Amino acid sequence: MTIRELLVIRHAKSSWDRPGDADFDRRLNQRGVADGSTMAKVFAEVLPRPDRVLCSPARRTRDTLAFLIPDLVDPRVVEYDDSLYLADAATWLAWILAAPSQCKVLMLVGHNPGLTDLVNRLKPDGEPELDNLPTLGAAHFHNSTDWAQWGETAAEGVAILRPRQFRDGGSSPGHA
Repeated sequence: MTIRELLVIRHAKSSWDRPGDADFDRRLNQRGVADGSTMAKVFAEVLPRPDRVLCSPARRTRDTLAFLIPDLVDPRVVEYDDSLYLADAATWLAWILAAPSQCKVLMLVGHNPGLTDLVNRLKPDGEPELDNLPTLGAAHFHNSTDWAQWGETAAEGVAILRPRQFRDGGSSPGHA
């Protein structure tokens, strides 16, 4: 039996401070940059290295992913697709269902509300609904089914990592 792991990561906190910027071009704010540095270390310690990464092409998702590339993500496995910009849960799920069977760990990097809806759709039975996947929050799922069957049944397990757990000397990654 092959275990498949799904990593769902929302972009880091971004800014509306540049009035001329379109939503697509928004940059990370100070908290987003600080969380990016912190969470990159946490993710490298506790998350598996992805075989494939699907990422929205927006600036804030690309900038978030840049924090993860040195220690967790091989840039050669990253795919940007226009359909992932502000994608809904159904779009993300279609990408998951189409993942090749040789992929063992799939990472998604995108936006809300689509990612929160996806997490709630895939969560194990009995797990509470997630109100909001926070900026630079991550949901780590595992399941023993092939990608083509994800969504038909709930995942077998999920862990949620939130940046606030690790700010100002919070939890260590082993205690998340």
